[in-house]
Amino acid sequence: MTDTNLQAPQGALLDAPGTAKKAEAPMIAQVAKAYGVSPFRQMRDIFSMRRGAQKLSGPEYYSLRLFDPAKSPTDKRAFLGQAGVNALNTSMNPPMAVPTRAFVGNKLLYTKLLTQLGIPTPKTQALVSGFRDAGQLPVLRDAAAVATFLRTDATYPLFGKPHHGSLSEGSVRIEAREGDTLRLGNGKVLNVDAFAREVLDRYPGGFLFQDALRPDPAMARIVGAAIGCVRIVTANDGSGAKPAYAVWKLPAPDAMSDNFWQAGSLLAHLELDSGEVLSCVRGTGLKSEEIIDHPTSGQPIVGVTLPHWKETLKIAVDAHAVFPEFGVCGFDIAVTGDGPAIVECNDNPSHMLYQIAAGRGVANADLTPIWDAVAARQIKQVARIQTAGRAKK
Repeated sequence: MTDTNLQAPQGALLDAPGTAKKAEAPMIAQVAKAYGVSPFRQMRDIFSMRRGAQKLSGPEYYSLRLFDPAKSPTDKRAFLGQAGVNALNTSMNPPMAVPTRAFVGNKLLYTKLLTQLGIPTPKTQALVSGFRDAGQLPVLRDAAAVATFLRTDATYPLFGKPHHGSLSEGSVRIEAREGDTLRLGNGKVLNVDAFAREVLDRYPGGFLFQDALRPDPAMARIVGAAIGCVRIVTANDGSGAKPAYAVWKLPAPDAMSDNFWQAGSLLAHLELDSGEVLSCVRGTGLKSEEIIDHPTSGQPIVGVTLPHWKETLKIAVDAHAVFPEFGVCGFDIAVTGDGPAIVECNDNPSHMLYQIAAGRGVANADLTPIWDAVAARQIKQVARIQTAGRAKK
């Protein structure tokens, strides 16, 4: 799974982000005027950062504000584009050493396993699928069954999402059913039957209805009723899983989920040991702005310490330990009044969230030794697997 930040949602079920556009001339001119960086210097930097491990595209150069002369050349070289992030994660989660990636990507089976092991996850109420079975869990085969479930059996608030996928694509938060209509988390009202048909049309192979969790009251005072997950990235160099960094994804006031590509969403960088908010940003590139207090609630963000922090770190480490073959995992964790619960695990976590929230490249001097140690462990593991394979021939 991968995270990006490029496009606002449309429709009842969220669309995925679109493709980043090529840098336009007005942006180049604006950077030159506002920061004194000539177009030639911008193009030279972009071409330089496109090569090697960085693999940065032109749009990523601007969204990450790498035109800013306040960043030193060393600081700039620590940033990775999404292609560079993918390559870094592959070095830590090589397919040969991590054959369980597909299982972890199955949100139904993965969360069910964690629940059985005593690690909190959202309760799944039903599965929508034209061909899958799910043991004792109710399976809704067609639109009529989905509509009946929503009218008679569902417990609200309800969260729906595809059982595979990322970026919150296809997700929806349903606050309540009012007669024959559903009131969504973004304030939209939708007919039950029309919504049921949309779910089957877009995701006939699998769609989950789960309990919509409520944030801890201390967090709800800041962001409202929608869950803003904490992203904990853990790494395992062979000595056990450990947290590497943490980011808080604060949803926009009218958003149904917390992905940063939705307009108005915020990203906060967290101090790993304490859970204190060190900084918070809204937007990227020239539109990026530092946020101290929440723009809607007026409540402070920077300086706040998130509740249940030790427990949040612990369940991330515990969940990673279930699959120790993974070198890196990105856990989205909902912090509720009852404590943290794992929403999902990203086996290809996009470190873009960290780079935007912290204003630092993920290949910085603090994190690079962690990534290098994990990759070295995986090189040895792949070599052992290959040696064992040759021995069997």
